[in-house]
Amino acid sequence: MADHDTGCTGPPDHAGPPAGPALPALPALLGAALREGEVDREAERRAVAAFRAVRDAGCPSAPTRRQDDWRPGGAG
Repeated sequence: MADHDTGCTGPPDHAGPPAGPALPALPALLGAALREGEVDREAERRAVAAFRAVRDAGCPSAPTRRQDDWRPGGAG
């Protein structure tokens, strides 16, 4: 019987897949897959500065669009 989480076969109480080399973190893998070329550090710095300026000014946040809200049904 195959374990649906790991794809390993064996009884349900098996120890899991054998240890191997450590994998990079998922966010790093996804980021690398989505980016082409180098990251523009100056653009990143400006974007973070703009976000912080708006946040620190106490501006009310825009409502979350329904299609962007991943919370369960009545959580909003």
